[in-house]
Amino acid sequence: MSADTHLVGVLQLAKDGGVIGNTDLTIEISRARVFVDVIRSLSNVHSILDIGSGGGLPGLVVAHDCPEASITLVDRREKRTDLLQRQAHRLRRHVPGRPIEVICADVSALHGKATFDVVTARSFGSPDVVLDIALPLVSVGGRLLVSEPPDTTENRWPLELLAAWNAAIAAWKTPTTSLAVIQRQ
Repeated sequence: MSADTHLVGVLQLAKDGGVIGNTDLTIEISRARVFVDVIRSLSNVHSILDIGSGGGLPGLVVAHDCPEASITLVDRREKRTDLLQRQAHRLRRHVPGRPIEVICADVSALHGKATFDVVTARSFGSPDVVLDIALPLVSVGGRLLVSEPPDTTENRWPLELLAAWNAAIAAWKTPTTSLAVIQRQ
């Protein structure tokens, strides 16, 4: 079994459980790997948090492709975190790496308790909500990586919130996926 075949199987658990919709998992893995590309372009990434982890996209793909990093997945729905625990266990049985921590909590419950080198978000909320919830969890010098909708405009991110966090924004684009890369300075 190839590594991607195993990863598809891990994500299929979420699809079978109704957490991931009716989609081609190989395409979703490809889109999630854009997060991995950004992470690999950075230096000194040791801790990664995926917020609103749901069915494991992009968090489990990042855990698969970056096994040397400490990965934390957080979702507030117990059904989803129970499933994420099973997925994480299955992933690490076949792809050795650092343990994957799964937390069932509202993301804001982590404020003041930990910061991460990279925080990832996919379909989490509006830009102001994402910034308010995620930036307190990004360490100084760290990055927040957020998937962008296909029709993204340049005015999407509130400049006053970015300035309040001393954060800069850049875009990372591929033909199929676009990410906002927000760095805390």
